[in-house]
Amino acid sequence: MIIPGIDAGNSRFKFAEPGVTGVPQLITNRFGEPFTPSAVFFQAEGPPIVGTEALNAGFAEPDRLVTNWKRSMGTDAVLHSSDDGTAYRAMDILAILLADAKDSIEIKTDQVVNEAVITVPANYTEAQKQQTIDAAAKAGIKAILLPHEPTAAALGNELHKRNNCTALVFDLGGGTFDVSIVRSTGNVCEIIATGGDPNVGGRDFNDRVGEKLLDEFENTNSFRPSKEKHPIFFQEMTQRIEQLKISLSIKTQSQIVLSCEGNQLNMSVSRDQFNSWVTDIAKKTIVTTEKVIAGANLDMSQIDEVYAVGGGSMMPIIKELLEEVTGKKVSRRCEPHVAAAMGAVLAGRIEYSRQGKSYKCGEVVLPAPVTILHDILSYSVGVMALDEQGNEVCSEILPEKTPVPSIQTRLFKLAQPDQTAVTIKILEGEDGKNADRCLSIGHFDLNGLPVRPDMIGRIEVTFSLDSNGLLTAKARDTASGKTAEMEIAYDYSGKNQDGSQAA
Repeated sequence: MIIPGIDAGNSRFKFAEPGVTGVPQLITNRFGEPFTPSAVFFQAEGPPIVGTEALNAGFAEPDRLVTNWKRSMGTDAVLHSSDDGTAYRAMDILAILLADAKDSIEIKTDQVVNEAVITVPANYTEAQKQQTIDAAAKAGIKAILLPHEPTAAALGNELHKRNNCTALVFDLGGGTFDVSIVRSTGNVCEIIATGGDPNVGGRDFNDRVGEKLLDEFENTNSFRPSKEKHPIFFQEMTQRIEQLKISLSIKTQSQIVLSCEGNQLNMSVSRDQFNSWVTDIAKKTIVTTEKVIAGANLDMSQIDEVYAVGGGSMMPIIKELLEEVTGKKVSRRCEPHVAAAMGAVLAGRIEYSRQGKSYKCGEVVLPAPVTILHDILSYSVGVMALDEQGNEVCSEILPEKTPVPSIQTRLFKLAQPDQTAVTIKILEGEDGKNADRCLSIGHFDLNGLPVRPDMIGRIEVTFSLDSNGLLTAKARDTASGKTAEMEIAYDYSGKNQDGSQAA
């Protein structure tokens, strides 16, 4: 048996194992590819197919192909409906991809996979994390840990072996963006600040470039292809854009050729032209980066290393802007593509050691790592309470940057005299923020309270974070000893309490 590290990316899946020496090493899929495209194709007959084969099948029947699923995690959005009426959501797509990863790892290593460490974006919500765990279970895998992607990437780039080093980890994936400040001191590797934007990723750059190419196609041919009438053209354009991005990361100019209904665009694209198309998107990532650095109470001179990871970070404009804002060269020692999968392996070993368990690779028991990992919560969590003006607001119990795992308790008053029941509403949001602008995580009731005319603080609310940052909430009435615990019923619509889309 082995416990692999799986980097479950929006564009690509990568996986790694510890090996008998404990040094993480990449596992190719069963076709010998170093990664598996995160694509699922639903056949008219037979089971879904995954990866490169799915992308190829999608050229003929694009309506049966699902890609770019990751931003829909934590929601109930239907991404595909099969011929028999079965609805597939992002969690189901992830489960299919994880089952395929499990098969590949077992074939390549000749070891059984019952557990795995699966990376997630640092800005994932409770619902998104829970759906990841549920998807893994559906694939026959117990997710023992969900390390944040930039945290895993820092470990995969062996930051823990560099004493007294503070690194900025800039992680631009296919669907999401995270940035973390990671400090290595002695044998302790700690996350001191983290942030991100779940609505920025490589797909946004691709979409922008696609629009510009369509404009050029229309200007040249007085004809504009549409997704409804020309789905194969758009599949091919997606591949051409990926090739263009790779080419322009090496050369200053590249050629792109597109054809549709006898019309053709044969265009030379320069790196400067490409940059002009996507500069505003790239600058969004830099604004977030500056906020994270400021939130860590650091200035640029205190950053020792800049790691750019994720496929999107390979675009020259990203490196240029990063170096401009930090005043430092992006590290050439950084492995950008598979570091998260490698680091996930080490994160799993660290977690096993923390729990006092023996970590095995096959029949070999690996020694406990000497590294201690301290991660943090990337958002604030609290309960709905009334402020002095009687407004419903979020009252923080676990502020942003709370260490993970953690337990915190706060005492609250009842809202009115002689109250016999209270509903504890759990919110994701900053202290004092209007409750209807916070993300609702769940709620539970504490009933049967003894009648009392006073309104002293008597409702004790305890939040417990596990190693994955998943929340358990308990409430106790100190006057009667009555207790209740939250059974989370997540709102997968991805909306705030007032129905607006969560930021």
